[in-house]
Amino acid sequence: MIERTHLSDTGTTDQWKLIFWRLSCALSALLLSWVGYVLFQEAKLRGILYTSTRYQVGIFGTFLFLILCILLLLGSFWKPKRWIARAIDRVEQRLFHWERGNLLLLLMSITLVFSLTENSAGILQPYWARLISLILISLVGTPFVQVTFGVRNSVFALLIAILVNSIFLQIFSLLTKVSPYPFTLEWSETSRYYYASLFLGEQIYGVKTDWTVLHPSRYLLQAIPFLLPNSPLWLHRLWQVGLWIGVSGLTAYAFLRRFGRELPFCLWMIGLGWLFLYLLLGPVYYHLQLAVIPLLLWFRPNVETTATKSVSILVLVLSSLWAGLSRLNWYPVPALIAVLLYLLETPYFGNFWRYFWRPLVWTIVGVGFALTAHWGYVQLSGNPPAWFGTSLTSQLLWYRLFPNATYPMGILLASWVVIFPMGLLIYHRFTQYRTAVCSWRWIGLFGILLGLYLGGLVVSVKIGGGSNLHNLDAFWTCFGLVFIALMTQNLTPDTSLPNLSKPLMSEMFYGKRGVEAALIGTLIVPVLFLLSSLEPFFRPDWAATEKALRRLQGVIKDVPAGQDVLFISERQLLTFGYLQGVRLVPEYERVFLMEMAMANNQTYLQQFYRDLREHRFALIINEPLYITTKGKPLRFGEENDAWVERVSKPLLCYYKPIQQARMLLMGVEIQILEPRPKPAEGCP
Repeated sequence: MIERTHLSDTGTTDQWKLIFWRLSCALSALLLSWVGYVLFQEAKLRGILYTSTRYQVGIFGTFLFLILCILLLLGSFWKPKRWIARAIDRVEQRLFHWERGNLLLLLMSITLVFSLTENSAGILQPYWARLISLILISLVGTPFVQVTFGVRNSVFALLIAILVNSIFLQIFSLLTKVSPYPFTLEWSETSRYYYASLFLGEQIYGVKTDWTVLHPSRYLLQAIPFLLPNSPLWLHRLWQVGLWIGVSGLTAYAFLRRFGRELPFCLWMIGLGWLFLYLLLGPVYYHLQLAVIPLLLWFRPNVETTATKSVSILVLVLSSLWAGLSRLNWYPVPALIAVLLYLLETPYFGNFWRYFWRPLVWTIVGVGFALTAHWGYVQLSGNPPAWFGTSLTSQLLWYRLFPNATYPMGILLASWVVIFPMGLLIYHRFTQYRTAVCSWRWIGLFGILLGLYLGGLVVSVKIGGGSNLHNLDAFWTCFGLVFIALMTQNLTPDTSLPNLSKPLMSEMFYGKRGVEAALIGTLIVPVLFLLSSLEPFFRPDWAATEKALRRLQGVIKDVPAGQDVLFISERQLLTFGYLQGVRLVPEYERVFLMEMAMANNQTYLQQFYRDLREHRFALIINEPLYITTKGKPLRFGEENDAWVERVSKPLLCYYKPIQQARMLLMGVEIQILEPRPKPAEGCP
């Protein structure tokens, strides 16, 4: 731990104290104004403004605190400002002598962040209200950060406070997904548990099931809780949250274990927290991170001992095999990470082929093993090989690179919001190392990053994507690797390097203003993305939920023996035993059916249409079906149109909704369909 030192009583320090005080009062006044307005409008709309004591107390209390904040803000510009500075200084003196200050910071962060999470969908719904709340929480926590980390600089302490609160906010945001609610929380949420269950189909459904076509490595991880007999749905949701938090934290640790050994403890912890948020920004999915961690921990590109070489090759092979079970654009990633580590850590020999033959061999070996793993899985899965190539035939929607209804920022702008401040810092390091590192190494480093970025853009515009930055995950991983290596001065030069400064995270205190601004931007950007994704803890209507389950069970009970019931959606009701007496129909689950519809896989779709015409299913359970197309102007318009034209319309030709069998459950709708006596008008 860095030695704790007291803040100096200089004029600059006093000025910062006043700035923080004024900023806290101004933000509090703005937030209180908004809260009071929302409470007033809500009470007025509900017609209880003059009758509800609860609302009256809330509005009046908000008004009093607003007046107090305004008075304190105005007072900070006149004589009372000296009293304010002295009062803050006395508080800081007491805190610096209180060894439990870090515990108080922890408890305060958890409490306030929990409050922010809970109110994010209501009174703090506007983005600016969330941002102000986080800054305000962090301002209050700044003195405690200075105590805990022994930090002199007030701006740096504020940034740490924002980072600490954002980490708690990210964790709480993930925990909002843990619920025993039996129905899906979002469009594809429970489908993930169904696909994971297919690896243990005989144990769960009593019949052998073909393995998932989509994301095998992810669902292998999510299948682990099924090893516990009768494991409940809430446990699987908790396990998934644990994977997000645990694997992302382990990856962040692996980055710093490799590149941050010489960082002071304070900067090491800050780097760990920032990397955790950075990995979840896109996000980089946890099953993909497992192809990265072993390479960061155990791959050594330039050692001579046979044992270490063998371990490095084994790590590369295993990581590539795992990547082969993941995503197509990740097949070369383990090899490219190995090449990046080689370029960062190995000086140039002076001979091009002698230097680059090993990276070339690693790339061939890595991609080869990834393709082998993919081929082997296809053979073992029980599915037709053609089903695994849909991503290569799907439509590309290039307009999603720019602001659009599906992603208002657009992929290009959003990605460069992240890249720009980090890129400035990389360029700053490049200018220091430029003459000491061979040009071929720079070309290799930036060439790999450029290739991954362009490839990620192509994947992002595939129909079904483009709503966030996660399809750039391979680029984010390698970009973060190069960034951390350069910032911590872990680029091995070819020649002597004159007088490098301290690690760049320290340069904030004495470096150029541009570097300081870029560093602040780098630290804050993951926080800005996080605030747009907050959701409160889910509280279902349990009475409506139980009623819906009874109703579904009652309808299914009337199905004659031997006839099938197709669950296009809500298939987890069978996986976790919420419904009894239903035989699993493996075909036509919603997520994979959508994948086939977007890829226009006619072989698969024609089989679906034949089953519909022949009334193979006594009932079909699905979300409500619509036949209205949306088009480009609306969110996921092309995806909706593909579903309407290739699923909804054919399905409604031969099946019809049962009257009074549509259920609305906390925003999730369920529709039950039965065969039509004859096809609808206009259908073949």
